[in-house]
Parts: sequence; C-alpha cells; structure tokens
Amino acid sequence: MRAKTRTISRLLLALAALLLGHQGRPESAEAANIAGPKRSALERLEAGDAIRHRLLLRGGRFELTPTLGFTMNDAFRRTALFGATLNYHISDSVAFGITALGGVAYNSALADRIGEQRPEAVKQGAFSDLALLATAEFQYTPLIGKFAVFGRYVFNYDLHLIAGAGAGLRSGEKDIGNATFTPVVGLGLRTFVNDSMAVTIQVRDYIYSAALNAVPRNDEDGGVKSDDSWSNNFAVTMGFGFYFPQAPKLSD
Repeated sequence: MRAKTRTISRLLLALAALLLGHQGRPESAEAANIAGPKRSALERLEAGDAIRHRLLLRGGRFELTPTLGFTMNDAFRRTALFGATLNYHISDSVAFGITALGGVAYNSALADRIGEQRPEAVKQGAFSDLALLATAEFQYTPLIGKFAVFGRYVFNYDLHLIAGAGAGLRSGEKDIGNATFTPVVGLGLRTFVNDSMAVTIQVRDYIYSAALNAVPRNDEDGGVKSDDSWSNNFAVTMGFGFYFPQAPKLSD
C-alpha cells in the first residue's frame, strides 16, 4: 500500500513540474526578446553599424612618387622611363594628378637583327625614339584591403584605375619626330610600407599616333618616308611614393 502511495506521489510531482515548466516558457521567451527582433545585415548597416575609425591613407593628402619603368611592345626601339607622379587625393577613393616621364631609348631585338642584315637600309632610314610622356590623370580606387606577411607584418594595399590625357613626344632623325595627343588608361597596385610611404606598380597604356621608323623612298630625291599610325603603347612603371601631411586622418 505504501509503495502505491509513493508511486502516485511521484507521478503527481512529475505532472506538477511539467505544468510549471510549460507555463514558464512564454516568460522566458519574452525575456529573451527584450532587445527586440533580430536585424538583418542590411538593416544593421543602414542603422550605422559600419567600420569606424578607419585609417584614411589617401584622402586629403598629396602623393609624390618618383618613378622608373620601361615600355613593353615597341617594335624597334624600347624605352627606359624615369620621372614622377604628383597626385592630390580628394577622398580616399578619388584623386587627380599629373605624370611626367622622360625616356632613354635602346634597340629591340628586331632592330638589332635588321641592322645586322640590312645595315645600309638602316643607315639611310631611321628609327624614332620616345622622348617624353606628360599626362593629366584621374585616379579611382575601388578596392582596398590588408595582407599579412609571415603572420607578423600587416600591410595596407589598394587597386586603382587610371584615366587621363596629355602629350607624347617622339624624336628621331629624318624628320620623324613629332608631338601628339596622348590618352592614357591603366591599372595600379599600391602597397603602403607605413602610414606615409608606399610602393606603387602600374601598367599603363599610352594611345597615340606617331611614326615608328622612316625608310628610304624609291625616287631620285633620296629622301625618306614615314607613316603615322595610332597604336597602344604599354608601359610598366614602379614608384616609391611619399604622402603629405605625413599623419593620415581617421574616419568617423
């Protein structure tokens, strides 16, 4: 009889605990939702939960970058380039500036081969050299980020686009040198060494019309003829930039 009583008591206690637990759930659910419903990522961004106090390595700063480079696809005379770029970054993604590059020309493998096989024709004709490129440019930076080296050193970088226009000057004998309108487009990678210095590598396409060479005419005058033609002239440049003021700003 006592065993039955104990069993009934245990069943009643279990039933009471079950009922009390069921009644307590709404209270706990309400307590969990005091802060309101969960927000989506877009809603959090719209409410202002964005990156704050970001280092503005470009915005509001001047950039002076001494530059070296070389042309890539000249048929007869390749060019070693030297000069500088001066930019003012209106914001962290938009900049305006100027680039001036002088050139020192040297023979390509094709020009050397022509000189060996047809020295008289080369002596009577001429190759033109790239002497100067000067352009005013717009720069847009759509991508910024960071990367780590050996798990210890962290560097800021950006990818930027270049578009602009200016003048190109080719020089040479036999009246084949000329100045020509020169648009430019390009793509660059900038890596900051610290807050005020950066290494920049760019691939540029200078588009202009010029004569690459002059050849003897088949007439009694013994003159030369040359034809100007529009072409894409690719160059790779590498520069080490200095930023002023040296201390960058922080975003809000």
